[in-house]
Amino acid sequence: MTTIEETVRYREPTPNDLPDIQLIDGAAFPADRYPFFVLRQLLQADSSRSVVAVEPGNDDEVVGYALTIMGEGSRAWLLSLAVSPDRRGCGYGRGLLARTIALCQEKGDADEIWLTVDPKNVTAYNLFKEFGFVLRVRDEQYFGEGQPRDVLVHKLRGVALPASGENGYAGT
Repeated sequence: MTTIEETVRYREPTPNDLPDIQLIDGAAFPADRYPFFVLRQLLQADSSRSVVAVEPGNDDEVVGYALTIMGEGSRAWLLSLAVSPDRRGCGYGRGLLARTIALCQEKGDADEIWLTVDPKNVTAYNLFKEFGFVLRVRDEQYFGEGQPRDVLVHKLRGVALPASGENGYAGT
C-alpha cells in the first residue's frame, strides 16, 4: 500500500503555483485570505523557506503550502500554512511543517521560527505543539478588535532535523 509520504513531493513554490495557493488560502482562511498580489510579493521577496506539497499526476496539483520569510534578526516567520480541504487529515500539514523547519535549519540564518495561530484552531495548535512550538504571548487584538492570536516560537538551535526521505520528509 502506498502512503502519502511515498507519493507527495515537497518543493519550493513557483509563480505558476500562485493560483493553487490562493485557492487553498481562500478555502482555509475565507475571512483573512491573502490577496493575490501579496502572495506573489511574498514569493518574490524570498521563497527559499516556503514549500508546497504536490501530488504527482493531475498536472502536479498543489495540495498545500507553507509560506515562510525571514524577519528581523535571526527570526523566521511562518506566515501561513494550509492544506486543501479535501486533503486535510492525511499528513500534508505535518509534511509541510517538517520541511519548513528543515529548510530553516539548513539555511542556518534563523535561530527561531515564529508564527501566530488562532487560539480556537485546535487542529493547527496541536500540530504546532507536536513539533515543539511553545506559547510566547497571547495577544487578544493581534489582528484588531476581537481577533486574538497566540504567538508561538520554535527554537531551531540544538534541535535535530526530521528524518528526510527522497522528497525531504519521511513522516512524523
